[in-house]
Amino acid sequence: MIKESELNDGISAIIPTYKGENFISRLLDSLINQTIDFNLFEAIFIVNGELDSTTEIIKKYQKDFPNANIILTRSEKGVCNARNKGIELASKKYCIFIDDDDYISYNYFEELYKHVKPNRIVLGTFYDLDDKTKEVKNSYMTPQLLENSGTIENPYNTIKEAIVITTNKIIPTINVKNSKFNSELTNGVDIAYYANFYPENDFEFYVVDKNINAKYFRLWRHGSISRQDLSYKFNVDDRLKVINEINKGLNKARTQEMRSFIESLSGGQIVLINEYLKKHPEDYSKVLDDILAYNFEFFPYKYLNEDITKLNNDNRELIISYAFSPTNTTTSNVVAKRILSEKKNVDVICGSLDNIQKDFTLEKVVLEYIVNKFTVKTNFSTDWNEIKNFTKKGLELLGNYEKIYSRAFFAHSHFLALEYKLKHPETYWRAEFSDPLVKPLGRRTSNEINDKEYVERINSHLKNKNLELIDINDDVNLICEYLTFIYADEIIFTNENQKKVMINSLKFDISNIINEKAVLSPHPTLDEKYYKIIESKYNIDDEYLNFAYFGNIFSKRSFEDFISAFENINNNIKYKIHIFSKNKTLFEQILPKNIYKNCILNSEVNFLEFLNLTNKFDILLVEDSYTLNDCKINPYLPSKISDYMGCETEIWAVCEKNSPMDKIDIKYKSQCANYSSNINTINQIIKDKLNINSENELIKENIYHRQRNNHLTQKISELIEVCETEFKKDKHYESQINELTQKIQILEKENSEILNSNSWKMTKNLRKIGKKFK
Repeated sequence: MIKESELNDGISAIIPTYKGENFISRLLDSLINQTIDFNLFEAIFIVNGELDSTTEIIKKYQKDFPNANIILTRSEKGVCNARNKGIELASKKYCIFIDDDDYISYNYFEELYKHVKPNRIVLGTFYDLDDKTKEVKNSYMTPQLLENSGTIENPYNTIKEAIVITTNKIIPTINVKNSKFNSELTNGVDIAYYANFYPENDFEFYVVDKNINAKYFRLWRHGSISRQDLSYKFNVDDRLKVINEINKGLNKARTQEMRSFIESLSGGQIVLINEYLKKHPEDYSKVLDDILAYNFEFFPYKYLNEDITKLNNDNRELIISYAFSPTNTTTSNVVAKRILSEKKNVDVICGSLDNIQKDFTLEKVVLEYIVNKFTVKTNFSTDWNEIKNFTKKGLELLGNYEKIYSRAFFAHSHFLALEYKLKHPETYWRAEFSDPLVKPLGRRTSNEINDKEYVERINSHLKNKNLELIDINDDVNLICEYLTFIYADEIIFTNENQKKVMINSLKFDISNIINEKAVLSPHPTLDEKYYKIIESKYNIDDEYLNFAYFGNIFSKRSFEDFISAFENINNNIKYKIHIFSKNKTLFEQILPKNIYKNCILNSEVNFLEFLNLTNKFDILLVEDSYTLNDCKINPYLPSKISDYMGCETEIWAVCEKNSPMDKIDIKYKSQCANYSSNINTINQIIKDKLNINSENELIKENIYHRQRNNHLTQKISELIEVCETEFKKDKHYESQINELTQKIQILEKENSEILNSNSWKMTKNLRKIGKKFK
């Protein structure tokens, strides 16, 4: 590795040339007329590719101007190989890259060289020369360099475009010699080079004053790589190669400023991909597959296949969600999906919820749309004091917004939004309910509010509206629903059933108010690209008919309908049920042996891997919550169904009659607690997928239920026995702990008497001497 002391004072100009016979003389003229001492610069011309008269032209200048240090060499084909050869030959302390069709003002080297120093990059002003009209005009970078001079503050933002083109900058050679241009790239090489060059170095940037007129002139000519015809290779393949280089640079970035700068370099690549997709939308899936093959750490999915001009809105909505990514809950995921689907920049306020599991993969994607994220430090709790704490601290963090959005399964979100609305009545408030918070038949789902001060304050507002007042004995969820219905400007329900149930369950008669504000909007289904961000390595054997179930089970969603169906299929059918759940142990207990042996139990996967997995199975299983004893109509729409609708795998839905899911067009559908319906559906699936008529001699329904009851009773008995054994162990351990505690107390008492005795105090010095001998 070369040392800086081995380099000479001055500038090495590295100039790749390919068929430059029509332009090279103009550049050579600008070089031989430089006002700087000829001993302070060398011009290294590297011929690459097919030959024309360029070599002879350069040799003539070498002969005619022997004092000018003009070097001529060759390299393998390609501009990257040529530049790497020039870097290898450079002998001066500073270097500059110049294209063979460009040229520089006569004072360019002299004026830029006045300001060089180690760890500094010096730039001149920059202009374009029209190939046809020969008119000199401002380039898109010119304003950056005209409006700034001297040492540049925040250069990776202020002069971003100027510092990522290869030319028009003098760089310390010792740093350049530690880098290389990627010869596998045929275009986008400047972005790829500087994405990796800058993170490895800590540069200061200096722009020479525009009045000095140190100018770099770039020729715009037809056929340059920036004007390539539309093609999959140029617009997609080559762009992904550049983004891959950008990702390598990200791994080297040591500051957030540098990361943001490098990530921004992908913008031009996405524009070119989008131009192709606009003309060839049929290739969207192929593009996504090619992106997935790279396994990028970073990819700007936000902008892919989108109208970029509509995404970065300045008038941002505030999203209020007590649980939000990376906190891994259904509410968090649905709010993130809303943001990704609405495709607008937002601010977010949420709780940190440190005691709940996290999923950082979805957060990484949704953060592209988040400008400011405010986090209230807290553990998850539904206690009223925690709701008040989140509301109070949240208000302290927030500024002014024209629009806010809140979503509840957790009431905290709506309570904070309510306080914001009371403080800013002109703000437009969208409020979404995932499910009813108040249960029918007057059953409580939360504690009484029991907060006199709060109730009195809210009632003073309600009196002004001539509305029914809340009571100190009302439960928190009831108050949340009522006040949200009153003060929100728009109420989002996932389905019509939900709206009806929530209106009928409320003790306050405000149906007219709710209906005026109501909007029906199911959980959003994400674009295909989000199903291909993470490639799951999960192993699936195609010799089997593969079913998949994602989610947990509980009393009202028990998996029983699927069990009854699988119990009745032919034993010769080769199938697997892939279960992804927190309830693995519960599944182990409830599944009959002949089904359990065909099950693969897995822990939950992160959200993006879940989306990817949905496309890998033959059938996806989803079931309604059973509500017959609670509601006249089912108000719940499983959130998973919106995710399944975005994949290509067919769905088997077990539906309660007239439920929201029952109204969706799904190929395979059976009815909750309908024995024959479930069996008929699985037989139809087997017939369609395997081309087999699998109808078996059915277990009579009453016999099946008796067997099933016996199985579950046996399992309960076994669990009780295990619990009793553990309780006995606990009692034994408790007895031993009590004995040890008593012994410790005795020892402590005895030691206390020794330590306080005169004998112990008198022998203190002797004990010190004893320690020295040891």
